[in-house]
Amino acid sequence: RRPLIRPMLRTAALRAVRVVPTAARRGLSSAVNTRELELLQQVSRLEAKLSEVEAQLPPRVPPVRITKWEDLTFGIQPTNGHVRHVWSSKTSSWDAGRLIQDPYVNLHIHAGVLHYGMTLFEGCKAFRCRDGKVRVCNLNENSDRMNRGAARLVMPSVPKSMFNDAIDWAVRANAEFVPPYGTGGSLYIRPFLMGTGAILGLQPCPEFHFMVSVTPVGNYFGKGGVQGVHASLSMDYDRAAPRGTGDVKAGGNYAADLLPLKIAKEEGFGTTLYLDAAEQKYVEEFSVSNFVGINADGAYCTPASGSILPSVTNKMLMQLARDKGMDVQARAITYEEVKTFREVGACGTATVVVPIGSITDSEKKHEFGAFDVLNQLRTSLMAIQLGEEEDVHGWMREVVC
Repeated sequence: RRPLIRPMLRTAALRAVRVVPTAARRGLSSAVNTRELELLQQVSRLEAKLSEVEAQLPPRVPPVRITKWEDLTFGIQPTNGHVRHVWSSKTSSWDAGRLIQDPYVNLHIHAGVLHYGMTLFEGCKAFRCRDGKVRVCNLNENSDRMNRGAARLVMPSVPKSMFNDAIDWAVRANAEFVPPYGTGGSLYIRPFLMGTGAILGLQPCPEFHFMVSVTPVGNYFGKGGVQGVHASLSMDYDRAAPRGTGDVKAGGNYAADLLPLKIAKEEGFGTTLYLDAAEQKYVEEFSVSNFVGINADGAYCTPASGSILPSVTNKMLMQLARDKGMDVQARAITYEEVKTFREVGACGTATVVVPIGSITDSEKKHEFGAFDVLNQLRTSLMAIQLGEEEDVHGWMREVVC
């Protein structure tokens, strides 16, 4: 909005300046001249006020040319902009979308997202592959998951074609920020949906924004390679309630995890493992990742529950495990059984799979020294993402930049 307001004010001022002498020449009443002068003075005051407001706004950080890709961390970097679509209840449809440079969003003070948590987000990546082409990974799964969440939170669905096109648009506009092949980096993509319309009582919003932002990220583990994470068992807090919103990627699910995770980190742990809310007997998830493990029989095991977020990465890992002839079990897993597992990992977009070195409960620290089978699956998935292995399942799609 800032680039538009000042030219509009200047245009209005010029019109006023031209109108006043013309009115005088035509012998119009002094009242007309006085009114035009008042308008001109108002425009001048507005322009001065705009200068004051602009001085208080945080400056837009211009994108910086990245030369040391290996030094990238998993954080936010300035880019060329994001893609934004707006849905209105007046038309019950999405607009054509825009590419916007400004990383800030103007919201009404009573926007639904601010008061009632009306927001969903996804996480996916684009890779510079061995052949030099840029590809995105398994976006159809992300699109489907977002729309399941939209239905749960009474938000408008995002057509799959619009979802994919918006991501392609954002990637193309920021192609220079896709890390080169071999650097260990990728372009992290964050599609998100939020209620921006003003409401006072709890009701669906009259307006929604669907946006896609991107940022280049490095290897999640840095230069030290894959490192084990030590987890604590949460018995004082639950991640999600039965029949709640745990199976959708709603922002509120993550806000609720901040305190337990803060406590865990203050105690020296890297993450928290949650059990089911009803009985505190069955494994659910880690703080922001699905639980996966290799049991004593060598089977790939992951919990199945209506309050667990279905991980896109976990689904791909399960398929790769089947491809290798492994027994794959998605079922209820008791915490007691986990103590007998050979390997335990936390999987997600950021890390693919991170080894869990130990889980500490109120009685004992249970250690998991191995990371062999899960690491093989992790390596296979990363090789597919980088175009080093054949993509037999059609997960990767080229974005022509």
